[in-house]
Amino acid sequence: MHRRIVAIAIALCLLAPAACAPGAEPVRVSRPALGTVVTIEVYGENDRSSRAAIDQAFAVIAGVEAELDACSTTSTIAAVNADPFRWHELPVGAQRIDSAVKRLGVRDSFSPYLLGVVKLYDFAGAGHVPTEGEISAALMAASVPEHDGARFRFAGITSSLARPGLDYGGAAKGLALDSARESLRTAGTTAALITAGSTTITLGSKPDGTPWRVGVEDPRATDTVRLIAEWTGEATLSTSGDYQQYFEVDGIRYHHILDPGSGTPVRGTRSLTVVGRISGTDSDILSTALFVQGPDAAVAYAKAHGLGVFIIDAEGRTHVAPAPEDAGISLAEQIEE
Repeated sequence: MHRRIVAIAIALCLLAPAACAPGAEPVRVSRPALGTVVTIEVYGENDRSSRAAIDQAFAVIAGVEAELDACSTTSTIAAVNADPFRWHELPVGAQRIDSAVKRLGVRDSFSPYLLGVVKLYDFAGAGHVPTEGEISAALMAASVPEHDGARFRFAGITSSLARPGLDYGGAAKGLALDSARESLRTAGTTAALITAGSTTITLGSKPDGTPWRVGVEDPRATDTVRLIAEWTGEATLSTSGDYQQYFEVDGIRYHHILDPGSGTPVRGTRSLTVVGRISGTDSDILSTALFVQGPDAAVAYAKAHGLGVFIIDAEGRTHVAPAPEDAGISLAEQIEE
């Protein structure tokens, strides 16, 4: 069995900026957070105030983790998962994600209720291919989520062999970056970039007027850039892929993006990138949801909602829906020679 787990899921690489005028270089700080390395770049008048704003932004990110990290034993969501059949007050971040999923119309392709199913695969351990019976039992346990305002519980079976749980990891990164951006804005920052591997978000425009520039890597050759996205002002780019957490058995790749209906890894797509003038929360949700829906449905959704998408399917073919002309977002595919 071949196994590869990428704990630091870097689906994006920041491209070198164009030359800036003296003194226009940002203050850049990178720290472990959100299961990856988060980098915050702030353009400010003095380093001291920029670093103080960055410290506060990282504190805000840590606050989101303290609420929503399903892998932690001390997070707010961990307390829900420890006793999932009792009523609990959902943390504010979870409520915001649930509301966004409903508003975006992707509840069939984005589910926070699959922690019990994901655990069957043991992506962070040796890797395990669950049986149909195991998956069926876990899906049944997760199939009866109940909401009463901000309160939540699972009302399904209570078998310890199929214990359900909440996992907001598919959107927590975007939510955390949104919160960090607002923290920087409150601190008086007018231009910043925040990247957490698979999601990048910007605040304002660079002082020298050059665009923000982000490269998206090839899912089968991660040292190769397949897409360059450029924009000025505020936008977000998120990528989901089958290469971030996976293992292989008998030549079959089992990855962490599961179809909520079947509980099995989604086939047909290697990576999907969504970019638009939307929040980090929305882009994080959509990169996963559209990956689940497949290339054709993803392109149709993007066109209907004014987004750009770049997809590499299971055969290595690309599917592109450019962002609308008035969005001011450029997607340039890098053609392999």
